[in-house]
Amino acid sequence: MTDPVRAFAATMQAVWFSDDLGESWNRPHTQQGGFYNEARAWSVVAHPERPAELWCGTDVGIYRWEAAAGRWEHVPSPLDGFHVQQLAIDPRNPQVIYAGTRPAQVWQSLDGGESWNQCALGIDSECYFINTPRVTSINFEPWPPYAVWVTIEIAGPYRSEDGGKTWTHLPVGLKSIDTHNTVFCDDGQEQAVLITTEEGLHRSADHGVTWTPVPVPQSPWPYMRCMIQRQDAPGYLLLSVGDKPSGMTGKLLRSRDFGASWEEVDLPARVNSTIWWIGQHPADPKLIIFCTIFGQIFRTTDGGESWDKLTRELGEIRMIGWAPTA
Repeated sequence: MTDPVRAFAATMQAVWFSDDLGESWNRPHTQQGGFYNEARAWSVVAHPERPAELWCGTDVGIYRWEAAAGRWEHVPSPLDGFHVQQLAIDPRNPQVIYAGTRPAQVWQSLDGGESWNQCALGIDSECYFINTPRVTSINFEPWPPYAVWVTIEIAGPYRSEDGGKTWTHLPVGLKSIDTHNTVFCDDGQEQAVLITTEEGLHRSADHGVTWTPVPVPQSPWPYMRCMIQRQDAPGYLLLSVGDKPSGMTGKLLRSRDFGASWEEVDLPARVNSTIWWIGQHPADPKLIIFCTIFGQIFRTTDGGESWDKLTRELGEIRMIGWAPTA
Protein backbone atom coordinates (compact mmCIF):
# COMPACT_ATOMS: atom_id res chain seq x y z
CA MET A 1 0.00 0.00 0.00
CA THR A 2 1.69 3.20 -1.16
CA ASP A 3 -1.14 5.72 -0.61
CA PRO A 4 -1.50 7.17 2.91
CA VAL A 5 -3.81 5.25 5.20
CA ARG A 6 -5.10 5.67 8.73
CA ALA A 7 -5.77 2.85 11.17
CA PHE A 8 -8.37 3.40 13.88
CA ALA A 9 -9.37 1.57 17.03
CA ALA A 10 -12.51 1.95 19.13
CA THR A 11 -11.48 1.50 22.76
CA MET A 12 -12.71 2.07 26.28
CA GLN A 13 -10.75 5.34 26.10
CA ALA A 14 -12.23 6.83 22.92
CA VAL A 15 -10.86 6.31 19.39
CA TRP A 16 -7.13 6.08 18.67
CA PHE A 17 -5.53 6.79 15.28
CA SER A 18 -2.36 5.50 13.64
CA ASP A 19 -0.84 6.94 10.45
CA ASP A 20 2.07 4.47 10.31
CA LEU A 21 0.24 1.14 10.00
CA GLY A 22 -0.08 0.70 13.74
CA GLU A 23 3.47 1.41 14.86
CA SER A 24 2.30 4.40 16.93
CA TRP A 25 -1.13 5.57 18.09
CA ASN A 26 -2.62 8.89 19.26
CA ARG A 27 -5.95 10.50 20.10
CA PRO A 28 -7.13 14.01 19.22
CA HIS A 29 -6.72 16.42 22.13
CA THR A 30 -9.89 16.62 24.21
CA GLN A 31 -10.06 20.40 24.08
CA GLN A 32 -10.27 20.42 20.29
CA GLY A 33 -11.24 16.88 19.38
CA GLY A 34 -14.95 17.21 20.14
CA PHE A 35 -14.88 13.91 21.98
CA TYR A 36 -14.10 13.11 25.61
CA ASN A 37 -10.92 11.03 25.66
CA GLU A 38 -12.25 8.60 28.24
CA ALA A 39 -15.60 8.04 26.59
CA ARG A 40 -16.24 4.43 25.65
CA ALA A 41 -16.16 3.83 21.90
CA TRP A 42 -17.72 0.57 20.76
CA SER A 43 -17.56 0.79 16.96
CA VAL A 44 -15.85 2.82 14.24
CA VAL A 45 -16.29 2.46 10.47
CA ALA A 46 -15.11 4.34 7.38
CA HIS A 47 -17.58 5.86 4.94
CA PRO A 48 -17.46 3.80 1.69
CA GLU A 49 -17.32 6.88 -0.59
CA ARG A 50 -15.37 9.22 1.70
CA PRO A 51 -12.96 6.91 3.55
CA ALA A 52 -11.35 9.72 5.56
CA GLU A 53 -14.78 10.27 7.13
CA LEU A 54 -15.28 7.92 10.08
CA TRP A 55 -18.45 7.11 11.99
CA CYS A 56 -18.17 6.12 15.64
CA GLY A 57 -20.65 4.52 18.05
CA THR A 58 -20.10 5.45 21.70
CA ASP A 59 -21.82 5.15 25.06
CA VAL A 60 -23.39 8.57 24.39
CA GLY A 61 -24.56 8.24 20.79
CA ILE A 62 -22.98 8.66 17.35
CA TYR A 63 -20.05 10.84 16.27
CA ARG A 64 -18.61 11.61 12.82
CA TRP A 65 -14.93 12.38 12.22
CA GLU A 66 -14.52 15.51 10.13
CA ALA A 67 -11.02 15.11 8.68
CA ALA A 68 -10.68 18.72 7.48
CA ALA A 69 -11.51 20.07 10.94
CA GLY A 70 -9.63 17.33 12.76
CA ARG A 71 -12.44 16.71 15.23
CA TRP A 72 -15.38 14.49 16.10
CA GLU A 73 -18.79 16.05 15.50
CA HIS A 74 -21.81 14.79 17.40
CA VAL A 75 -24.58 13.38 15.18
CA PRO A 76 -27.82 14.13 17.05
CA SER A 77 -30.16 11.15 17.05
CA PRO A 78 -32.56 9.14 19.23
CA LEU A 79 -29.57 6.90 20.01
CA ASP A 80 -27.92 9.43 22.34
CA GLY A 81 -29.08 7.44 25.36
CA PHE A 82 -27.82 4.08 24.07
CA HIS A 83 -24.51 2.26 23.76
CA VAL A 84 -24.06 2.23 19.99
CA GLN A 85 -22.33 -1.11 19.57
CA GLN A 86 -22.38 -1.38 15.77
CA LEU A 87 -22.55 0.93 12.76
CA ALA A 88 -22.82 -0.14 9.13
CA ILE A 89 -23.05 2.02 6.01
CA ASP A 90 -24.63 0.38 2.98
CA PRO A 91 -21.92 0.20 0.26
CA ARG A 92 -24.58 0.20 -2.47
CA ASN A 93 -26.26 3.34 -1.10
CA PRO A 94 -24.15 5.17 1.49
CA GLN A 95 -27.10 7.37 2.45
CA VAL A 96 -28.42 4.28 4.25
CA ILE A 97 -26.86 3.75 7.67
CA TYR A 98 -27.73 1.14 10.29
CA ALA A 99 -26.93 1.37 13.99
CA GLY A 100 -27.16 -1.44 16.54
CA THR A 101 -27.31 -0.78 20.24
CA ARG A 102 -27.33 -2.14 23.74
CA PRO A 103 -30.14 -2.72 24.74
CA ALA A 104 -30.54 -4.55 21.44
CA GLN A 105 -32.30 -2.30 18.97
CA VAL A 106 -31.60 -1.61 15.30
CA TRP A 107 -32.00 1.90 13.90
CA GLN A 108 -31.89 3.01 10.28
CA SER A 109 -31.17 6.32 8.58
CA LEU A 110 -32.09 6.82 4.93
CA ASP A 111 -30.61 10.31 4.65
CA GLY A 112 -27.00 10.02 5.75
CA GLY A 113 -27.69 10.34 9.47
CA GLU A 114 -30.01 13.35 9.41
CA SER A 115 -32.97 11.35 10.73
CA TRP A 116 -33.43 7.86 12.20
CA ASN A 117 -36.20 5.30 12.58
CA GLN A 118 -36.26 2.21 14.75
CA CYS A 119 -36.55 -1.12 12.96
CA ALA A 120 -39.15 -3.55 14.28
CA LEU A 121 -37.20 -6.66 15.28
CA GLY A 122 -39.12 -7.37 18.49
CA ILE A 123 -36.10 -8.34 20.59
CA ASP A 124 -36.63 -8.92 24.32
CA SER A 125 -35.08 -6.32 26.61
CA GLU A 126 -33.51 -8.99 28.85
CA CYS A 127 -31.65 -12.23 28.23
CA TYR A 128 -29.74 -14.88 30.15
CA PHE A 129 -26.06 -14.62 31.11
CA ILE A 130 -25.35 -11.02 29.98
CA ASN A 131 -28.67 -9.57 31.25
CA THR A 132 -29.17 -7.11 28.37
CA PRO A 133 -28.92 -8.25 24.72
CA ARG A 134 -26.77 -6.27 22.28
CA VAL A 135 -26.14 -6.06 18.56
CA THR A 136 -22.81 -7.69 17.61
CA SER A 137 -22.72 -7.23 13.82
CA ILE A 138 -24.58 -5.71 10.87
CA ASN A 139 -23.72 -7.03 7.42
CA PHE A 140 -25.01 -6.68 3.86
CA GLU A 141 -25.60 -9.72 1.68
CA PRO A 142 -23.61 -9.29 -1.57
CA TRP A 143 -26.19 -10.90 -3.85
CA PRO A 144 -29.86 -10.09 -4.65
CA PRO A 145 -32.03 -9.24 -2.79
CA TYR A 146 -29.05 -7.70 -0.90
CA ALA A 147 -30.55 -8.59 2.46
CA VAL A 148 -29.38 -6.96 5.68
CA TRP A 149 -28.22 -9.29 8.47
CA VAL A 150 -28.01 -8.49 12.17
CA THR A 151 -26.57 -10.77 14.86
CA ILE A 152 -27.64 -10.39 18.47
CA GLU A 153 -25.94 -11.48 21.65
CA ILE A 154 -28.08 -13.14 22.99
CA ALA A 155 -31.05 -13.53 20.60
CA GLY A 156 -29.77 -15.01 17.33
CA PRO A 157 -29.66 -13.67 13.75
CA TYR A 158 -32.24 -11.51 11.98
CA ARG A 159 -32.55 -10.85 8.24
CA SER A 160 -34.38 -8.21 6.21
CA GLU A 161 -35.03 -8.52 2.47
CA ASP A 162 -36.89 -5.22 2.12
CA GLY A 163 -34.38 -2.63 3.27
CA GLY A 164 -35.12 -2.91 6.97
CA LYS A 165 -38.93 -2.64 6.84
CA THR A 166 -39.55 -6.20 8.05
CA TRP A 167 -37.27 -8.74 9.71
CA THR A 168 -37.19 -12.52 10.05
CA HIS A 169 -35.75 -14.26 13.11
CA LEU A 170 -33.58 -17.20 12.01
CA PRO A 171 -32.44 -19.36 14.97
CA VAL A 172 -33.43 -22.84 13.72
CA GLY A 173 -30.55 -25.32 14.00
CA LEU A 174 -28.17 -23.07 15.96
CA LYS A 175 -26.60 -24.67 19.03
CA SER A 176 -26.60 -21.19 20.62
CA ILE A 177 -28.42 -17.93 19.93
CA ASP A 178 -25.38 -16.07 21.29
CA THR A 179 -24.41 -14.96 17.77
CA HIS A 180 -21.51 -12.75 16.73
CA ASN A 181 -20.83 -12.37 12.99
CA THR A 182 -21.77 -13.51 9.48
CA VAL A 183 -19.83 -14.09 6.25
CA PHE A 184 -21.37 -14.73 2.83
CA CYS A 185 -19.77 -17.35 0.58
CA ASP A 186 -20.38 -18.08 -3.10
CA ASP A 187 -18.22 -20.86 -4.53
CA GLY A 188 -19.89 -20.75 -7.93
CA GLN A 189 -22.10 -23.70 -7.09
CA GLU A 190 -23.91 -22.53 -3.99
CA GLN A 191 -24.50 -19.40 -1.94
CA ALA A 192 -24.09 -19.97 1.78
CA VAL A 193 -23.90 -17.99 5.01
CA LEU A 194 -21.52 -18.77 7.87
CA ILE A 195 -22.26 -17.52 11.39
CA THR A 196 -20.12 -17.51 14.52
CA THR A 197 -21.65 -18.32 17.90
CA GLU A 198 -20.70 -19.11 21.47
CA GLU A 199 -21.14 -22.77 20.56
CA GLY A 200 -19.21 -22.99 17.33
CA LEU A 201 -19.49 -22.20 13.64
CA HIS A 202 -22.70 -22.84 11.69
CA ARG A 203 -23.63 -22.81 8.01
CA SER A 204 -26.83 -22.17 6.10
CA ALA A 205 -27.53 -22.82 2.42
CA ASP A 206 -31.13 -21.58 2.57
CA HIS A 207 -30.70 -17.92 3.55
CA GLY A 208 -30.67 -18.71 7.26
CA VAL A 209 -33.92 -20.66 7.41
CA THR A 210 -31.96 -23.58 8.87
CA TRP A 211 -28.40 -23.94 10.21
CA THR A 212 -25.97 -26.83 10.43
CA PRO A 213 -22.94 -26.93 12.77
CA VAL A 214 -19.57 -26.82 10.97
CA PRO A 215 -16.82 -28.93 12.56
CA VAL A 216 -13.65 -26.95 13.32
CA PRO A 217 -11.34 -29.48 14.97
CA GLN A 218 -8.43 -27.00 14.98
CA SER A 219 -10.22 -24.99 17.70
CA PRO A 220 -9.82 -26.24 21.27
CA TRP A 221 -12.83 -24.11 22.27
CA PRO A 222 -16.33 -23.65 20.85
CA TYR A 223 -16.34 -19.86 21.37
CA MET A 224 -16.06 -18.18 17.95
CA ARG A 225 -16.14 -14.42 17.56
CA CYS A 226 -15.06 -12.49 14.46
CA MET A 227 -14.83 -13.77 10.88
CA ILE A 228 -13.97 -12.08 7.58
CA GLN A 229 -13.62 -13.10 3.94
CA ARG A 230 -10.63 -11.60 2.18
CA GLN A 231 -12.02 -9.20 -0.39
CA ASP A 232 -9.72 -10.23 -3.23
CA ALA A 233 -9.86 -13.98 -2.56
CA PRO A 234 -13.30 -15.56 -2.25
CA GLY A 235 -12.98 -18.64 -0.10
CA TYR A 236 -10.13 -17.24 2.00
CA LEU A 237 -11.58 -16.80 5.50
CA LEU A 238 -10.11 -15.73 8.83
CA LEU A 239 -11.86 -16.81 12.03
CA SER A 240 -11.12 -15.88 15.63
CA VAL A 241 -11.69 -18.30 18.50
CA GLY A 242 -11.12 -17.89 22.22
CA ASP A 243 -11.25 -19.70 25.52
CA LYS A 244 -14.25 -17.58 26.60
CA PRO A 245 -15.82 -14.15 25.83
CA SER A 246 -13.00 -12.05 27.26
CA GLY A 247 -10.72 -14.90 28.12
CA MET A 248 -7.01 -15.35 28.62
CA THR A 249 -6.02 -16.55 25.15
CA GLY A 250 -7.27 -17.34 21.69
CA LYS A 251 -6.30 -18.41 18.18
CA LEU A 252 -6.69 -17.22 14.60
CA LEU A 253 -7.81 -19.85 12.09
CA ARG A 254 -7.66 -19.72 8.30
CA SER A 255 -9.68 -21.44 5.58
CA ARG A 256 -8.87 -21.46 1.87
CA ASP A 257 -12.02 -23.32 0.79
CA PHE A 258 -15.02 -21.32 2.07
CA GLY A 259 -14.82 -22.88 5.53
CA ALA A 260 -14.79 -26.53 4.51
CA SER A 261 -11.41 -26.99 6.22
CA TRP A 262 -9.32 -24.90 8.62
CA GLU A 263 -5.75 -24.46 9.77
CA GLU A 264 -4.26 -22.54 12.68
CA VAL A 265 -2.43 -19.34 11.75
CA ASP A 266 1.09 -19.11 13.11
CA LEU A 267 1.21 -15.87 15.10
CA PRO A 268 4.44 -14.28 16.40
CA ALA A 269 3.16 -14.03 20.00
CA ARG A 270 0.59 -15.59 22.28
CA VAL A 271 -2.64 -13.60 22.26
CA ASN A 272 -3.72 -12.34 25.68
CA SER A 273 -7.51 -12.72 25.21
CA THR A 274 -10.10 -13.50 22.58
CA ILE A 275 -9.44 -11.87 19.20
CA TRP A 276 -12.37 -9.48 19.14
CA TRP A 277 -12.28 -7.81 15.71
CA ILE A 278 -10.54 -8.19 12.33
CA GLY A 279 -10.32 -5.10 10.13
CA GLN A 280 -9.84 -4.81 6.36
CA HIS A 281 -10.56 -2.40 3.50
CA PRO A 282 -11.03 -3.02 -0.26
CA ALA A 283 -8.30 -0.46 -1.09
CA ASP A 284 -5.73 -3.11 -0.15
CA PRO A 285 -7.21 -6.53 0.64
CA LYS A 286 -3.83 -7.86 1.80
CA LEU A 287 -3.51 -5.31 4.61
CA ILE A 288 -5.46 -6.73 7.56
CA ILE A 289 -5.27 -5.89 11.25
CA PHE A 290 -6.84 -7.55 14.25
CA CYS A 291 -7.12 -6.81 17.94
CA THR A 292 -7.62 -8.78 21.10
CA ILE A 293 -10.18 -7.48 23.55
CA PHE A 294 -7.35 -6.68 25.99
CA GLY A 295 -5.44 -4.41 23.64
CA GLN A 296 -2.99 -6.37 21.50
CA ILE A 297 -2.77 -5.48 17.80
CA PHE A 298 -1.47 -7.69 14.99
CA ARG A 299 -0.94 -6.78 11.32
CA THR A 300 -0.40 -8.58 8.01
CA THR A 301 0.57 -7.03 4.68
CA ASP A 302 0.45 -10.26 2.66
CA GLY A 303 -3.18 -11.21 3.12
CA GLY A 304 -2.79 -13.27 6.26
CA GLU A 305 0.12 -15.53 5.40
CA SER A 306 2.46 -13.88 7.93
CA TRP A 307 1.80 -11.53 10.85
CA ASP A 308 3.56 -8.95 13.00
CA LYS A 309 2.61 -8.14 16.57
CA LEU A 310 2.73 -4.39 17.05
CA THR A 311 4.45 -3.03 20.14
CA ARG A 312 1.77 -0.56 21.16
CA GLU A 313 -1.22 -1.90 23.10
CA LEU A 314 -4.40 0.06 23.82
CA GLY A 315 -6.13 -1.24 26.94
CA GLU A 316 -9.50 -2.66 25.90
CA ILE A 317 -10.37 -2.57 22.18
CA ARG A 318 -13.80 -3.33 20.73
CA MET A 319 -13.22 -2.66 17.01
CA ILE A 320 -10.28 -1.97 14.73
CA GLY A 321 -9.89 -1.09 11.06
CA TRP A 322 -8.15 1.10 8.52
CA ALA A 323 -8.98 3.23 5.48
CA PRO A 324 -7.24 5.51 2.96
CA THR A 325 -6.98 9.11 4.08
CA ALA A 326 -7.89 10.51 0.67
